[in-house]
Amino acid sequence: MRNPMAKKATGLLQKALATAQKKGASAGRLSLHHSQSIGCLFENGRLKKADTEQRVSVSVELVVDGREGRSSCNSLEDLDEVVERALSLAKAGSAVHFDAYPPPAALTPVKTHSQRTAALSRQSMIESSQKIVDAIRKYDPELFIEAGAGRQESEGVLVTSGGVCHRAEHSAWQLDAWVQRTEGTDMLFSDFGRSWKDLNEFYDPDVIIEHILEDLRNARQVAPAPTGPATALLSPDMLATLLAPAQMGINGRYVAKGDSPLRGRLGERILDPCFTIVDDPHLDYCNGAGQISDDGIPTRKMAIVDGGVLKTFLYDLDSAAMAAAEPTGHNNCSPHSIDVAPGRRPSEELLASIGDGIYIKQLMGFGQSNIINGDFSSNVALGYRIRNGEIVGRVKNTMVAGNVYELLKDKVHLSSDKDPVRRMPYAVLEGIQVSAAEQK
Repeated sequence: MRNPMAKKATGLLQKALATAQKKGASAGRLSLHHSQSIGCLFENGRLKKADTEQRVSVSVELVVDGREGRSSCNSLEDLDEVVERALSLAKAGSAVHFDAYPPPAALTPVKTHSQRTAALSRQSMIESSQKIVDAIRKYDPELFIEAGAGRQESEGVLVTSGGVCHRAEHSAWQLDAWVQRTEGTDMLFSDFGRSWKDLNEFYDPDVIIEHILEDLRNARQVAPAPTGPATALLSPDMLATLLAPAQMGINGRYVAKGDSPLRGRLGERILDPCFTIVDDPHLDYCNGAGQISDDGIPTRKMAIVDGGVLKTFLYDLDSAAMAAAEPTGHNNCSPHSIDVAPGRRPSEELLASIGDGIYIKQLMGFGQSNIINGDFSSNVALGYRIRNGEIVGRVKNTMVAGNVYELLKDKVHLSSDKDPVRRMPYAVLEGIQVSAAEQK
């Protein structure tokens, strides 16, 4: 990484923490995040931007008399001022429920920085994006096309009053495309992208191209949507969307406050037995990989759901104290990197088994529903009608509704093939409510 700051920052953060403790802070954590990135963007099929960006973020969180003060800046030169501000803000800050940050503990090795990613050139990213644009434009020259790529290197330093002093380096790349087709008042949108920490076989413009073209080919015809309770095939991205309420339900802060519908249900079956869900931040180079949480607690691989049975809640240091539980090393009580175990049949076979139903690729407005309880009612941004095991056309002006916990509790089938980056399979579920405006 060019112009690294971690070594210099470590001493300055430790000195600032000692100063804060002398001035009344009983606990504290200070951190630096420094990133450098390059990228490119094609808009309407033409190269619009090829930029370089550098960001620095310094964060100070101090506990004084049981209350927390937070402040931040983008320069180490302002560190003393930020410490004073955090001390002042703590006087009227939110109450914390823990007494101290934990001491250092053994960490599991995990690879988060790749020299291959660091060597990815801007020219290579431009060529990959241009390839995507050219292939999609060849299929339909009237499409509005965006494509882009980028890579980032970052370094971080964490210093806590518990004695933790941890440095980490990360790398990442991203490659994606987005298209819009407009015909009169009808608009079709499709997008697909990938990201990873190591420049491996996942970086493949042909995969991006094929996903977009598959959407466009499936959308050549318009078909009426089914109505009432229906069988639905979910893409891996769509399954991840439907699992979001369950991820909120295992959030330890919501559990401690009584807002989670899963409170008190450890050991109960909450999903279909086909579901085994693991949070694994120790898979080398995966998105979310890391050794340590922001509280200085080691991360670990954890089974969240095993055979449909809820196994654990996720806690950061403060929420664990609220719930009288052990912290699990999760920032903001959220999973690091979810992995859903595959099913037994390939997605092509699952599709072929559906006599009449809907294939849901994307929803619009899902997050505006009563998500934490699992209720949703959303527009289908991209979906297709299934008849006799085949996709027969795109559905329009269609809404789907239901409760995630009810839909995913029984009669769910997962595919044996998974998106290798998302680590999510396809899914078939029963009983989703579908309504659609009459086609003219």
